[in-house]
Amino acid sequence: MNSATVVLLSCLLILCAQAQPHRSKKCKCLNGSISHIKLELLRKISVPVFHKPSSFCPQLEIIIVLENKVKCVNPESPLGKLLQRNKSRQEIAALTTTRATVQQTQEPQLVHDVVAAQ
Repeated sequence: MNSATVVLLSCLLILCAQAQPHRSKKCKCLNGSISHIKLELLRKISVPVFHKPSSFCPQLEIIIVLENKVKCVNPESPLGKLLQRNKSRQEIAALTTTRATVQQTQEPQLVHDVVAAQ
């Protein structure tokens, strides 16, 4: 192998290593999780963080911040299922918004093309 190939492979290796998510190599919710919270605290939850199962942690982890404390939520509890449903709704809404934006940006171009063709 020539030196250019070695340098290229080294750069690719470094880039791949940098692209890996910075996640610890163990489950974050080892000390148990909550199944419910008070209704007034439910409104104060910041955006929950979802960690999908991986080779380091085989279960789904849902992490929220309540009153400056990090809490894990049991994904099988009613609260965990509620958070998962809300996440799914937000993802669907984001896809719908993206599609609508794409259609709006494409429509003027189509009108322009029709006018130019006449």
